[in-house]
Amino acid sequence: MKRQKKQWKKYLVRAMIGIDVLEIERIKNIADDEKKLKKIFTENEIKYFNNFKNKYEHICGFFCAKEAIIKAVDIESEISFLDIEICHKNNGKPYAKFGTKFNYLNKKNIDFSISHSKTIATAICLII
Repeated sequence: MKRQKKQWKKYLVRAMIGIDVLEIERIKNIADDEKKLKKIFTENEIKYFNNFKNKYEHICGFFCAKEAIIKAVDIESEISFLDIEICHKNNGKPYAKFGTKFNYLNKKNIDFSISHSKTIATAICLII
């Protein structure tokens, strides 16, 4: 029986998950203050937000995505929001790019999803 258990171990993978939910109303004071916005989001992310009539939903969604990623990678005390940049592939799927200090995370299998309504945004992150 011990051999069978050991064989199964090679198929086991540690998965990490993070999730965040936020009311869009709560992000508006940050979104309307350029200094606060630049402490959380990169220039590319801010340019992306400005493409939308109602940017609050997107800002809140990106905030939730960064929070979910931070919770999943489990290094909350070391990583900042600016170490993570939310981008989109050609098909619209979001992905994260990490700054130099956390470049090793770019090689991890990090998947996440962002969703929002008019009042709430959420994101979930799965790392395998």
